[in-house]
Amino acid sequence: MTDVTKPTNKIPKDAVLLIPEPENENTPPQYGVKAGYYNSKKMLDLIDQHKGNADAIHFIADMLETGDMESDGFAIMLRENCRDPQAITRIVEICRSEL
Repeated sequence: MTDVTKPTNKIPKDAVLLIPEPENENTPPQYGVKAGYYNSKKMLDLIDQHKGNADAIHFIADMLETGDMESDGFAIMLRENCRDPQAITRIVEICRSEL
């Protein structure tokens, strides 16, 4: 697991999370994660809301990943800690303090 007490994997200031609409209109949102655009603050709220759902956190991390290792540290940290709601809480708190 990533050491969440040392936030070396910060959210890029211009980060925007896009959760796509389900392909089928009658399909519920994947893992209960509502489709839409999320700025950094709203994204942290979303992560905090789903901290007890490892699949949702993993999905959010997947949606954040860009393929650029310099930008993907935050997504990797979420994915590595997705099964630990307390770690996710610490990550969110640290990130909120830096906004």
